[in-house]
Amino acid sequence: MIDRYLKYLSIKLIVIITTFLIDKSSALSICPTAVWATRGTTVAGSQSGAASSTLNRFTLPTIVIVDNSSNIYVADSGNFRVLLFPPNSTQSTYGTLIINGTFGTDLDQFQTMDGMSIDANGNIYILDGTSSRVTKWTPGSTSGILVAGGGPFIDYYDGHIDSMGEPGGMFMDPQSSFIWIADTDNHRIVKWINSTTALTVCGSYGTNSDQFIYPMGLFIDTAAGNTLYVVDGGNHRIQMWLSGATSGKTVAGMTSYYGDRLDQLWDPTAILVDNNQNMYIVDSSNSRILKWKVGASSGVIIAGNTQMGGAGSSALSIPNSISFSLNGTLYVADTLNNRTQRFTISCPTNISTTTVSSVTTMMPISTTNCSMTIWAVNATTIIGSPIGIAGLTSTLLSYPSDVRVGANDAIYVIDYDTYYRLQIFNPGSLSGITIINASAGTNLNQFYTMDALSIDTSGNFYILDGDNSRITKWAPGASTGILVAGGNGIGSSLDKLDGPTDFFVEPNTFSIWICDCNNHRIVKWMNASTGILVAGGNGYGAKANQFYNPAGLFVDVSASNTLYVVDTNNSRIQKWLYGASNGTTVAGKSSGTPGSALNLLNYPTAMILDTNGSMYIVDNGNSRIVLWLLGATSGRVIAGTGIPGVLPDQINNPYTVRLDSTGAVIVTDTDNSRIQKFPVVCSPNMIISSTSSSPSSTKPSSSATSSSSTSSSSTTSSSSTTTTSINITLQNTTMAVASSTSSLSTPVNNSTIIQSASSAIAGSASASTPISGSASASTPIAGSAPVSTPIAGSASASTPISGSASASTPIAGSASASTPIAGSVSASTPIAGSTTASTTVLISTVVAPSTKISTSTMVTSSTTTLISTVVIPSTTVPTSTMITSSTAIPTSTIVASSTKVPTSTVITSSTAIPTSTIVTSSTTVLMSTMITTSRKNNSTNPITQVSSTIASSSLSSNYSVAARNLNSKLFALLFCAFMIYMNN
Repeated sequence: MIDRYLKYLSIKLIVIITTFLIDKSSALSICPTAVWATRGTTVAGSQSGAASSTLNRFTLPTIVIVDNSSNIYVADSGNFRVLLFPPNSTQSTYGTLIINGTFGTDLDQFQTMDGMSIDANGNIYILDGTSSRVTKWTPGSTSGILVAGGGPFIDYYDGHIDSMGEPGGMFMDPQSSFIWIADTDNHRIVKWINSTTALTVCGSYGTNSDQFIYPMGLFIDTAAGNTLYVVDGGNHRIQMWLSGATSGKTVAGMTSYYGDRLDQLWDPTAILVDNNQNMYIVDSSNSRILKWKVGASSGVIIAGNTQMGGAGSSALSIPNSISFSLNGTLYVADTLNNRTQRFTISCPTNISTTTVSSVTTMMPISTTNCSMTIWAVNATTIIGSPIGIAGLTSTLLSYPSDVRVGANDAIYVIDYDTYYRLQIFNPGSLSGITIINASAGTNLNQFYTMDALSIDTSGNFYILDGDNSRITKWAPGASTGILVAGGNGIGSSLDKLDGPTDFFVEPNTFSIWICDCNNHRIVKWMNASTGILVAGGNGYGAKANQFYNPAGLFVDVSASNTLYVVDTNNSRIQKWLYGASNGTTVAGKSSGTPGSALNLLNYPTAMILDTNGSMYIVDNGNSRIVLWLLGATSGRVIAGTGIPGVLPDQINNPYTVRLDSTGAVIVTDTDNSRIQKFPVVCSPNMIISSTSSSPSSTKPSSSATSSSSTSSSSTTSSSSTTTTSINITLQNTTMAVASSTSSLSTPVNNSTIIQSASSAIAGSASASTPISGSASASTPIAGSAPVSTPIAGSASASTPISGSASASTPIAGSASASTPIAGSVSASTPIAGSTTASTTVLISTVVAPSTKISTSTMVTSSTTTLISTVVIPSTTVPTSTMITSSTAIPTSTIVASSTKVPTSTVITSSTAIPTSTIVTSSTTVLMSTMITTSRKNNSTNPITQVSSTIASSSLSSNYSVAARNLNSKLFALLFCAFMIYMNN
C-alpha cells in the first residue's frame, strides 16, 4: 500500500512539474529594470522615410511581427505585400517576398492590409478592413482562402444574417484558432467560429462602459482567463473586459478626451499585454509607444519622444503596430516614415529602488478682489461638443472660424464643412438658429470659405470668403449677399485681393480695412471697386515695412486709426501709425523668431486690444491665448496650456478671441469644433471714467476693432459712458448693445462702485467689451521675485499629483523637473510677497446712471490663484533615458498616500523626485502558438487607424537566462521524482 501511494505521489509530482515547465516555457521574461534605447535603428525600409516598391523599401508599412528567431515580417500595405527580413537586417537589406498581392477584391488581392497573424504552421492571416474579410495564406501560396467575413454571416446565437463594417483589428485564439475581430464601423467585438458563423461579444456605439466608438484593435489575455482588452480609438481609451463581464473598465486614457499628456491617449491603435498586466500601447496620433501598468493613472513613454512626430532616429510618425523579440527588444511599424524601427532593450543592475508618495497642494479659490484679473483654468463649452465631436446639426459645429458676442451675450458663429452657415446661439441655449445657410460656389449666395465675420450698426452681416478673395454684405433676412470688396479675381493690383484673412468695418464711413494675406499687405477699400495701400506691400519679409502672410488686424479708432497687424509667419504683432511707412514690433520678436517662451509667439492668428493698450493674442502655434500689456516685453497665458488637446483646459488650433460682458474670454476652438468660455474667477474692483445719460446716442466708441461685435436695438434711449453704446437694429430684435469697441478703461479719480468683477451691469450687452482687470496687473512690478520663483503653497513641476502614476514625474537625472504642472502658478504670475500694481477696469461699456463708482489703485502683497480641477502631469517626461547602475528608480507606480503639503511650503522646481518606467519584479510577455497584430485603415486615409498588436509566438524555444536557470532546477526535481517512482 505504501509503495502504491509513493508511486501515486511520484506520478502527481511529475505531472505538476511538467505542467509548470510547459507554462513557463511559453512566456518571455523581461528584466525588472528594463529600459529601451531612446534612439531607434532602422531594420527595414528607409531611414529617411522614402517610399518605394523595391524589396528594401516600403510604402506605408502597417504591421510588424517578430518571431522567436528574430525574423521580421512586415505587411507593406501600400504595395499590397508581405516581406520577410532576417535578424539584424538594416535599411539596405532586401526582404523576401512571401505574399505578393495587388489592389482589388479577388482572393489574391487586397484593398487594405489592416491586420496580420501567423500560426504555428507558418500560415499567414491578413485582415483586409475595406473588404471586411480575413484571408489565410499557406506557405508558398499565390492566393488566399476566405476564413472570415467577405459578405453576410450567420449569427451564432439566433441565426440572423449580419455583416461587418470595415473591421480594424484581429486576434487569433492560439488554442481554438477562433478569430476575434474589432468590427470598427459597427462599434463592437465579434468572434468568428468558422468562415460563415460569428457571434457578437460586446459593444455598441457610445461612451458608456459597455460601449465603443470605432474600436481599432484588441488583445486577449489567454493566461488571465481570456480577459479582453479593447483599443477604443474614438473614445481615446483602453477598455478591459473580464471574461463573462457585461461592461468594461477604462484602464488607460480618459474617455473621449484626447491629448498628449501621459494620462491621455490620442487615437490609440494597438495594444500588447504582458503577464504582469503591463500594457504596451501604440498611441498613434501622439507618435509614441507607452508602457502602462493596469491600475496606474498614467503611462511611460518607451519610444517616440517628439510630440508632433518626426523622421529622426528617436522619433516616430503615426506608428501603427509593435512587436517584441524574445529578449524584449521593441520593433515598431513606423508607418508614415515608411520604415520599421528597432529599440534595443537593456537591463541595468544594482538599481536601488524607492517608492515615492504623491503629495497634494491646496490653494484657495478666490472670488474676492485681487491684484489682477484671473481667468478660470478650465473652460466651459458654450457651443458645440465638449469632447470635440464635429457635425452640422443645431447643437454641433464642424469648422468654426469666427464668433461675435451680441446683446445679452448671444453668440454669432460662422461654421462650414459641406455647407456654410451663420448661426446665433441665444444666452444659455446650446441649440443654434441658422441665419444664413449656403452652399459651396462662386455666386453671391455661396462661399468657398467663411473666414471672418463682422456686424455693422444696422445689423448687416459682413462675411469674408478667403478662397473667393472677396467680402459680401448680407442684410437681415437676405438670401444672397452684396459684393462690397474684392471679387475681381486673385491678383496684386489694388482692385484685387489674394487670400484675405481678416477685415474691419469702420462704424461711421463703412470703409473696410482688409488683411490681404498672400499680398503681405493691409488695404483699405473706400468703395466696392478698389482699395488703397495702408501698410506693407513690399513683398514678404521681416523688415519693419514688411509682413509675412499676416492673418489678423485691429484698428484703434480712438488713436487716430492706429493699426495693429498680426504678422503671422513672422510670429509678431506690428503697430503702424496711420500714414507711416514702417511698423514697430509690440509683441514677439522683430526678427520674426517663433517660440514658446512668454516673450515669443508662434504663428499668431488674431488679436484684440483694450483701452489700456493691452493685447489679447491668439498664439495659435502654442495653443494658447496670451495677454500682453502695453509696453511689456512678454505676455501672460490666460487660456490654454500650450499643448493642443480637448480637455477643458486645452484648446486646439484656436483662431479668434472675443470678450463677453462679464469679461470672460471666448475662444474659437476650431479643431475641437467648439466655442470655449474661460470665465473670470478673480478681478480687481471695476473702475470706470465719467458716466452720463443720453438719449438715442449714435456716437461711435473711442476705439474700434476688427474683432468687435454689434447687435440690434430699436430702443430710443440707452446709457452711455466714454465708450458710448449705439442703438442698432438686427432682425427686428430689440437689444441694447455696445458698438464695435474694446472698452476696458483705466481708473480715474471719481468714485462709483460697481458690484463685483463678475456681475454684468444692468442693461449692458457689449459684444466686444474687453475683459475686466486686464491692465498691467499681470506683470510683476519692480522688486518682485523672479518669474521662475514658485509661489508659496504651489507644487513644483517635479511634485507628483495625488493619484498620479510615476509617469508624471521626471526620471532622475532628466531635465524635465522644471516643467510646470497644472495648478502651479505660471511663470508670469506675480510671486507671493511681491507688490503688484493693480489696474482695475470697466466690466461693461454701459453703466446705469445711478451706479456708484469708486476708484483707487490697489496694491497687494500676495496673489490668490485658482487651482485647476483638471490636474495636468508634466508635459515633458523623458522615460527612455538609459539608466546606469548608480541611478535610482522606483519599482512600482507612485502610490498616492493622500499626503498634503501645507500651502505655506515652497517646493521649488529644482526639487527632483526620482522616478522611472514602471518596474516589476518579473515582467513577462505572453508567448503562444500565434503571432498576431492588426491595424485599422480608413478607406480615405490608410494611415491613421491601426489595431492591436501582440507578440506571441512559439516558433522556437530560446528563453532568457533566468528562464533557463529556473528550468534546469525544475528538470532536476523532475529527475528526482522519476527516480523515486522507479525505485518504488
